[in-house]
Formats: sequence, C-alpha cells, structure tokens
Amino acid sequence: MKKLLESTVNLKYFNQYVFHNVNSDKEFIGHTNLYYLCKNLNFNNDRDFNFSEDKVNIWYVRNDKCSDYVYNNQLDVIRENIPNEIVDYVNSNKLILLLSTSTEFECDHFWERVIAYCKLIGIREEKIYFLTSNYKTSLPNSYCFDFSGICIGKYDVGIPWLDRYPNQFPYNDDYINFLKNNDKGKRFLCLNAHYREHRHYIFYKLYKNNLQDLGYYSFTLGQGMNSIEHPKERMVEEWSNYSEELDIEDYNFSIKVLDNLPINIEQDNFWKDAICIKDEYLKQFHQYYRPWMLKDLDMVSDTYFNIATESNNDSDHGKFSYFSEKVMIGWITQPTIIIGTPFTIEHLKSLGFESFSELFDESYDTVISNDERLMKTYSEIERVCKMPEKELKAIYNDLLFKVRHNQDTLFKHDFLIEFKNILESIKVESKLVILNREKSK
Repeated sequence: MKKLLESTVNLKYFNQYVFHNVNSDKEFIGHTNLYYLCKNLNFNNDRDFNFSEDKVNIWYVRNDKCSDYVYNNQLDVIRENIPNEIVDYVNSNKLILLLSTSTEFECDHFWERVIAYCKLIGIREEKIYFLTSNYKTSLPNSYCFDFSGICIGKYDVGIPWLDRYPNQFPYNDDYINFLKNNDKGKRFLCLNAHYREHRHYIFYKLYKNNLQDLGYYSFTLGQGMNSIEHPKERMVEEWSNYSEELDIEDYNFSIKVLDNLPINIEQDNFWKDAICIKDEYLKQFHQYYRPWMLKDLDMVSDTYFNIATESNNDSDHGKFSYFSEKVMIGWITQPTIIIGTPFTIEHLKSLGFESFSELFDESYDTVISNDERLMKTYSEIERVCKMPEKELKAIYNDLLFKVRHNQDTLFKHDFLIEFKNILESIKVESKLVILNREKSK
C-alpha cells in the first residue's frame, strides 16, 4: 500500500508559498483538500496587504468566488476577491494572481469575464495565471491538471478504495479470477445524483426500451450532504429546451418517467456525511472522503460494464473537455462508457490509461455536437445491453487486464510532482520578485 502513495517530492518545498485570499485549506484546489499537502502550505485571509518578504506570495481566487459576478453581476463579490489594492503588487511582479478551478463547470468564457474585470482595474493580462480542469482551454498562462476535475488523483479516488476494500483493491489475481467466473445478475451499473438533462435522456431511453432492469440504476437527485433543491417543474422546463434536437419518440413519456424519481439503491444514510478514513497510514494523506467516491463492490462484480454520466455534457463547441471521479472510478473498476464531454478518452489514453474499444465503438469521443454525441453513446449502451451474454462475458473477461492496468496507472501519477512543476513554472514565468531572498533560502 505504501508504494502506491509514495512521492519523490519533499513536502517542505511547498512551505515557501503563501496563498492569500484563502480562509482555510477547504477553499483550495479540488473538491476536498489534500491534508498531506495543505499542512505544508501557508494560507492567509488577512486584508492588510502586507506580503511576506521571504515567501512566494500568490493571490488565489477560485472560480466559485467569481460565479456570483459572472452569472449575476454582483460587483461586491469580485471586488472583494480581486481588490484594487493588489493591482500594483501584481503588475510589479511582487504578487502572483492565480485564478483556479474548484468545480466541474469551467468553460473559457467564464474566465473571460473575470479577465475583463482584472483589466478594467488595471491588472495587465499577461500577469494573470490559471489552474484549470479544462484540457481544451485556450486561455493564456494556463495550466491544466492531468486529472482534470479530480486533480489530486490517487489521493481523492484511490484512497477510499484502499481503505474500504484493502483485500480486493487494486485487483489481485484471485479477485480477477473471481470476476471472470462470477455469474452476473445485471448488465450495467449506472449511478446518478443531481438532475442533468443528459442524465434524463439516458434515463428515458433505458425505460422507453425496457432496459432499466438490466442494470443497477440510481437517480437520487442529490441527498444528504449532496442535496440540491431541484423541483420537477424546473426539470420539465430545462428538459423541454434541451430535448428539441434529440430522438425523443414519446415526449409525454419522457416527462412521466420523472415521477419515478428519486431512485436510490444505496443505504438510506449513504449520503448523510463525509466518511472518515479508518486506516492509520492512509489518514496521513486524506482524513475523509465524499461517499460517492466509492461504489458497492458487490454491484461492480455483478455487472459487466459501467455507464459514467458526468456532471457536464456540454463541450462549448469543442472548447471545453474535462472528467471527474465519475469517469475515473469507472475506468479503475470495470469496462466503462462515458456520457460526458468529447476527447475524454483521447486525454485519458495520453496519460497511459487503456480504453475499452473491444466492447464499445468509442468514436463517440470525437463528436463535437452535444446532441449527436449523446445519441451515439446511448446507441452503444443499447447495443451492448442486447448483446448475447456469452459474447459479452468473453469480451468482459478479456478486458479485465485493462482495468488492472488502469489501477496501476492511477497510482503511478504523482500529483505532488505535477503541482510542484506548475508552481515552479508560474514562478519563473511571472518574473516574481522575492524581496528577501536570503531569508527565503
């Protein structure tokens, strides 16, 4: 287990940085903080604008701190997070302005409005840097995390599985043999939380074609710590616009199926709280995880493939691509097909992961049109659901080595090296002036 999480980076390296405009490590990169890293960083939310002379000072602004300005034009929000007082410091290379991802909805046009505000108050555009989950970004001075929306990778996705299933994960030879010989009760596993129109489409098509009972299927609409209010009236309004160009054979039925929601196949208290890590060694890296970072391994072993429905299916005309834990958990547990943005498979393969083209026609990955990509992907789901089980089982068994390979690839990725290299590059490119270099050594 220890070899899976080792890094060659000396964590003391990160002590040279102070991230300003950050109240705590919970406001830092990603959905959950990496305790192992954050305990070696310095965070400051004072508004005295006195910057340490022996540190690398970074004014850090997450996209969720800009959203009320971008979407609702709330000037007070942007003024608080990008104040006039930092302008001279940024332009004179004494302070780095870093705009950063925290969520899964981060198209370039979101940041373009923030850039316009920065320029309005006098910040030079070349002095603005970005951390992003969008690996199709065209933003200047931008750095995309390899693992996109789950930037800390194995620490976010791998640790929960190591903690919950230490005797099976990563898959050993005995467990792979069990998966090969285990008779499956279902074809697919498809777990969904919040309402999204593309998830509605898959839900409708499965029910319309009487395929829903072939899988373990949930659509909880968000519960517990993941709860978001989303009444049926709002779903219908969003669906009526979204579905216009889709192959909806029976619109009235597509609305009626919403009466079946929520569908929850997890335990009643599954969504209630974050889950504390039990293993003492793993606790030094991450102390808790979100419940949806895990799936029931019994359901995984009882199905042939996973349908990963991402939070976002909109590619912004090919300018936005990302993935989150929904894709990665699939790829490290069983053959997976992706309902998401284009070029996800292409990107994952560039990182060393293996796809499942022996089972799915993966040409959907390069389709820019959101509607066409969604319909093409569903057609593959339906085809595989109707495949003779003997043929499906043979392909599944042959693909398990790829699942194991993907587990190995997940743990080989070193986020700490990646983050260190990004910070070093920004530090050099910004021509940062450290006022007291002697004390910083």
